[in-house]
Amino acid sequence: MINMAVQAEKMPAILVATRFVVVVQLAFGLFGAAIMTPLFMGAFSHPVLLVLLMPYVVVLVCMGLLVFRWSSRQKWVRWGGIAFEGVMVGYHLVMAVVHAEFGWMTLVHPSTVLPAAIVIGLLTPSAVRWFVR
Repeated sequence: MINMAVQAEKMPAILVATRFVVVVQLAFGLFGAAIMTPLFMGAFSHPVLLVLLMPYVVVLVCMGLLVFRWSSRQKWVRWGGIAFEGVMVGYHLVMAVVHAEFGWMTLVHPSTVLPAAIVIGLLTPSAVRWFVR
């Protein structure tokens, strides 16, 4: 009997850790949405105003797409993750500057550290090799 099992390449450890960080980021976002939606509805009591939550929902959908397509190993997943998380870091830093709250605590805030860690993880040579195949 011939064993015809296909050997799949194992995901590099840096990408396993990076995917975990994306999942943690997504969990924080879902938790925030679960808290914000009822509070938002109670405060404004008009369903049409849920449109103001749409950017938040788009961010969650993009993170979910990134998590669920991670193992496809397609180039667009890597580049999409780099672009998306880069925008997240930039948005957080710009908002800190605009609101005059920029300081050393801004740089160690989870909204800066988590996306930066994801971008760094996706820019490693092992990530390039993983997503090219």
